[in-house]
Amino acid sequence: MMQIAKLKMNHTYEIIDTGDSNVPTDYHVTFRLGDKCNLECEYCRWYDGDNYRFPLECIENIFEFFKEKNFKTVLFYFHGGEAGIHPLLIKSLEKLREKEKETGIRTIIELQTNLSYTLRRLENVYKLIDNISISYHYIELTKKTLHTAFVNNLNWIMDNNKPINRFDVMLDDVPFDELDAFYARVKGWLEYLGIVDSEMIHSFCHYEKNPVTKRKHIEFYNAYNKTEQLYKVDGKQYSTNDLFAEGLNCKGQLCDAGSKFMVLNADGNVFTCGIEMTFYRMECGQPVKPITNVVTDHNYMKILNIRYKTKIRCKYDYCGGDFYIPKYGDEQ
Repeated sequence: MMQIAKLKMNHTYEIIDTGDSNVPTDYHVTFRLGDKCNLECEYCRWYDGDNYRFPLECIENIFEFFKEKNFKTVLFYFHGGEAGIHPLLIKSLEKLREKEKETGIRTIIELQTNLSYTLRRLENVYKLIDNISISYHYIELTKKTLHTAFVNNLNWIMDNNKPINRFDVMLDDVPFDELDAFYARVKGWLEYLGIVDSEMIHSFCHYEKNPVTKRKHIEFYNAYNKTEQLYKVDGKQYSTNDLFAEGLNCKGQLCDAGSKFMVLNADGNVFTCGIEMTFYRMECGQPVKPITNVVTDHNYMKILNIRYKTKIRCKYDYCGGDFYIPKYGDEQ
């Protein structure tokens, strides 16, 4: 069941610090290769589905839209599920580089990953991407016997001085007798100078049976969190953890989602934002459908052009984590 948002935006929303890793682009695509993951994190809904079959066709067709709009720079943020395990990941990255060369549109590629696959795959990925965003999920990595793969891959990154755009640590319900070792490991990793942004997330997970763990996590966060994304909603400041904990309701407010941003699933389906895709995927009782499909809908260019021209009013009472998308008050 979807969390009920406690925080309602009534007038103004401001992103205070977008971080040194933020790069201005004409358009931002969250490119979801599938709903399949090799982990099953408690807060996540994207692990028990399938790998989508048409990433190459999606890339080919969406670049027609980019060309028509005369975009100079676009960002593809690979997501999932776990994009790193998709059988067509490398071919998708190569396809993007081909389209970049063919069209002259600067294509910034960022991979969001749990880093739990073979080192050879990681080496091939790094040849084709601009940025990598890593999420560390200790409990699931340990449960799935993938923790060693994560550590080996991260060590390779650090040993070879590879950049990490974001290194996010999930402070989940780690067994109490493993906390000190967990904290020591994370502190050591955060000393790596190649990390641009790093944020610890403690508000997603449940600690009903272990409130002491939650308290220790917050103490650790306050002492060692490296960077923090900040926002103002109606003049009051919040962190990402605050917004995850409270839930952000922007229903009725204008948003850049759609005009400068889309969620593109590799089955061709296009959504305005992440929460729209989530409601569609979970069949939450709300009448949600994709705005178009770039593989099967012959009118997709017309529909995307209409959406691009105007900011939209949010229809949903929960933002779902897309806090980095600009939103506006009624006066805009």
